[in-house]
Amino acid sequence: NESQPTTTVVTDTTAPSVPTINPVTSDDTQITGEAEPNSTVTVTFPDGTTATGKTDENGNYVIDIPSNEDLKGGETLPVTATDKDGNTSEPATTVVTDTTVPTVPTINPVTSEDKTITGKAEPGSTVTVTFPDGTTATGTTDNNGNYVINIPTNEDLKGGETLPVTSTDKDGNTSEPA
Repeated sequence: NESQPTTTVVTDTTAPSVPTINPVTSDDTQITGEAEPNSTVTVTFPDGTTATGKTDENGNYVIDIPSNEDLKGGETLPVTATDKDGNTSEPATTVVTDTTVPTVPTINPVTSEDKTITGKAEPGSTVTVTFPDGTTATGTTDNNGNYVINIPTNEDLKGGETLPVTSTDKDGNTSEPA
């Protein structure tokens, strides 16, 4: 007695390795990295939308960030890879780095009699005033962007002097001077 030969198909049930993600900044238009070759890579944005891309034969991927996504520093982006058999990796995550320069702060009018300098800048930023002799004074904006900086008692402001003011956000990005 001879039996008929049978064949079986081996199903891949192994999830791909966790993908790698190159650093992402708030100014980037693409997310890049490496995952299992010929897999589909999915990134999930903070608003819940996703974008996908395919890896090449070397495992490299490039995913375009949709134009309606406005990435901000501190946001977390999970990325997964799914192989041709539908197995999905554990997510890798990256935190977006803020590289956007704050807007130029505003300065309320200053007289030679004033003891403080006030104005508005990016909320949570550090505002720096440079006085004519080169010394500086700093203050932090409140949640509404308001700041108050005390003028050092040894500063003798005169009419017509220029006081450059800059704003530095929590990620170290500094505005142009006002």
